[in-house]
Amino acid sequence: MPDQLSQKYHSAVDQTRQDLSRSRHLPGDFYTSKDIEKLERENIFQKEWLCVAREEEFEEYGDYRAIDIAGEPIVLCRAKDGQLRAFYNVCRHRGTAVVEGSGNRKSFQCPYHAWTYDLEGILRGAPYTDEIEGFAKEDFGLKSVLLDTWGGFVFINLNPNCDPLLESLGSFTEVFSPYRPQDCRLAFRIRVEYDSNWKAVAENFVDIYHLATLHADSFGSNQPLDSYEFTTYPWGYTGRFKGLSPMTLDGQPRYGMMPWLTGDYLKYGYSSHLFPNTGFYARQDNMHWVTQWPIDVNRSAADVHMMFPKEFHERPDFSEKLKDYEECFRVVIEEDVSMITALQKGFSSKGFNPGPMSRFEHGVHHVIKYNLDRIFGKIS
Repeated sequence: MPDQLSQKYHSAVDQTRQDLSRSRHLPGDFYTSKDIEKLERENIFQKEWLCVAREEEFEEYGDYRAIDIAGEPIVLCRAKDGQLRAFYNVCRHRGTAVVEGSGNRKSFQCPYHAWTYDLEGILRGAPYTDEIEGFAKEDFGLKSVLLDTWGGFVFINLNPNCDPLLESLGSFTEVFSPYRPQDCRLAFRIRVEYDSNWKAVAENFVDIYHLATLHADSFGSNQPLDSYEFTTYPWGYTGRFKGLSPMTLDGQPRYGMMPWLTGDYLKYGYSSHLFPNTGFYARQDNMHWVTQWPIDVNRSAADVHMMFPKEFHERPDFSEKLKDYEECFRVVIEEDVSMITALQKGFSSKGFNPGPMSRFEHGVHHVIKYNLDRIFGKIS
């Protein structure tokens, strides 16, 4: 961290890092500063394991999807050898993206000069390069990106020297293994864009405090605040709460419970966060997860994903009943968007002076401290 920035924010950072009962929210600069945004991209999105997809989205050879990771173009694909792979979506000639969107294809071809790559990233064709002295196709394959999976989730890391995925996940795998995510399948994905900094979106998704107010008429009543049990971990946090909590407007499941859940798992739900940018939610009938991504300092996007046990997908009424979950998310998203936009406006105002944190902002506090550690470095 440059000394000038460190000195500028020292007092605010120290105050926010206090115990929850003495902590205060961060000044608006943390959500509007391009200097902070640059450090986040370098120290978070280019160094951490990021959850980007589900394995079932790439079942067949040739299935691919181009994505953007905080400004870095990436392509995911199922190669001929059956391996799921990730590459920088950048031609090794002039840097043009070699593919866009998603679908199925057996090669990627740069639209600029027709350099062509197979799905193992090997350069197979480069027109008019025979006369180039010393040119060898094997030296110009697509640059690979680390990829690993757990529970059917696909993670990538832009840091070639990172710790293994399972070490980074830690006890996350133990906490959520009973929900058997590997036996669930993606039902729908919704992408939402916000006129706000990505951190405001991420913090909103772990903010329990607002459920009884902003979401009182949608799903908030299904998650009573006083029943929350908060636990923090090196990988994130969980807020376990008592009650039936499907994401439907009437709070009732449409397919019944996950067939493998027993005991307390049928009595409690989880609202959780996996660092750096994934909200993770386990319910009695489904799992859903939300990833938050920066576009620029004042704009961001969230990808909302809903999953159900594979056997639910096979029911003849699955698609019809799924509409009730989609409608609930539509309502909740509409409730959130206007409020998050208002947050960003407030961050830029001279009238904003950050206030103290409620005990129901336990998750927000933990997420903010993680971001501060990545930006300024951990304190002893």
